[in-house]
This record gives sequence, structure tokens and C-alpha cells, in this order.
Amino acid sequence: MSTTTARVFDLPALPPVLPAFARAALSASRKVTSPVAIPEWTVRVGSLGFDRPHVAAYNALCGFNRADQIAMTYPQVLATPLYLNLMTRPGFPLPLMGLVHVRNRIEMRRELSIDENFDVSVSLGASREVRAGLELDLIISFSELDGDVLWKATMTVLKRGPKRDGDAPVAKSSAAQDEPGLAQYLTISAPEDIGRRYARISQDFNPIHLYATSAKLFGFKRAIAHGLWTKARVLAELSPRLAKAPRLFDVQFRQPLLLPGRATLRYVQESARIDYALLEAAGGKVHLAGTLR
Repeated sequence: MSTTTARVFDLPALPPVLPAFARAALSASRKVTSPVAIPEWTVRVGSLGFDRPHVAAYNALCGFNRADQIAMTYPQVLATPLYLNLMTRPGFPLPLMGLVHVRNRIEMRRELSIDENFDVSVSLGASREVRAGLELDLIISFSELDGDVLWKATMTVLKRGPKRDGDAPVAKSSAAQDEPGLAQYLTISAPEDIGRRYARISQDFNPIHLYATSAKLFGFKRAIAHGLWTKARVLAELSPRLAKAPRLFDVQFRQPLLLPGRATLRYVQESARIDYALLEAAGGKVHLAGTLR
């Protein structure tokens, strides 16, 4: 993909999200032309700390046992205002309301402490044409103050387009799907109001997660669970089964989990690695799959 001149936007604090959602709604009229020019943009905030009540509320909602624990998935929630700010700036070429979160990869060098401060940045990364359209990576980083990156997430979103016959479909990524005889099973429940409760914490008020009536406007039968909440629930169930805190958490989102809903978490553990798949409770549909290690 062609790119434009690199720019860095330094902000004094996390920006408000409501103006960003208004701009996101207006972005629906953007016309996508080919080739798409993705800007080389980064938005960042220095010396950002954690809020204990917010961390505790997130942990309670997602099923983590310790109120003061910085879960592996929490920094991405804190960075929500930054990636919304980045993608709603004039010149970003894609309409936000048409983007689908398809993959998420978290890597960390060590656990983050609730008493630390970090430099936080979000960058527009690589883009690529795939069978289903155009993929774009967003890179979210938490670094020591003026130091090394300690936590990084690669959030891959998809702008759907005409499918190309020459590209092969995505292969399965989880051994938990291929070895059901070796797997263990857990149940995860998603209540009808979990999208609204998660939105109040994450500040992601995408209407597809809030109410059945608002989700139907975008083609869903009912509201769907937020992928990052579902990923966090999987982490809360699986991470205690590892001897050490995990350092990598990979997920590929497949089919939405309708609310209210129940799903079966099937996993295969080998030493310090767990392959997992979250399946429809009454069928073989895969909601998400990946690896924790």
C-alpha cells in the first residue's frame, strides 16, 4: 500500500471518546479508493497511570480474581480513546463503522504494576489486501518512561471488499479445534446486558454491542458480545492454569457471540502453552480461537 509522510501527534492526556464516536458515524460516507493510502501516523500520551477503581471494575466484569491486577488485556482497553482519536482524524481513508476486528495479538515482557506510569502510543501499521478485503494493523504500545516497550498489542481490522478468487481462505489456528479428544471444557456465559456494562468501562459504545434494536441496524439478529470482553473472559479462565504468567495471547475472531448467550471453551494444554477455541454451546460454530503461552 502507498503511504504518506510520517506524523506523531502528542496529546497531554487521553482524549474524550464521545467526539470520536460522532466523527466515526460521519466517516460512513468516506469513499474508499484503490490503492488505499494509509498514513504513517502515531498518537501518544506520556506518563499515563492506572486508576485503581477502574482496574477493579474491569477485573470484576471480566472474571479476574485480584482487584489490583493489571490483566494482560487491560492496557488495550485503556488505550481505546487513542486509537479512536487516530482513526477519526481528517485524512484517515477508511470508514470506521465498516471495520471488523479480526485478530488480536498481545505480547509483554513482564507484568505491569498498578502503581507504574507508562508512555502509551498507538500507530497505524501494515496494511494488506486479503481475500475478504483490506486488513490494517494498529500497534498499541506501553513503554517505560522514555524507555523500552513492555507491552504491545497488534489489533488487526478488516475493511470488507469484493472477495478475490486467487486468495486461499484462512487456515485453522488452534489445536483445540483439531484435537477434541484431548481437550478440556469450560462454559462461558454472556448476559444480555454485558455489552452495555463493558461499554461503560471500555468507552467503546459501538451500537452492535448495546441493544438488539441498535444491532439490527447493522445486520445482526441481536446485540453481540464485544470481542475484547470475550477475549478477557477466556484469559481469566485459562491463565490460572499456567505455572507462570503468560507473555503472549493470540486470538482470531471468527463468528459473533449473540447476547444473551453461552459458549463452550475447549482447550488443550501442553506445559506452558494452551491452545483454545470458544465454540457455540449448541453447535460447532467457532466464535474465536488462538493460543496463550
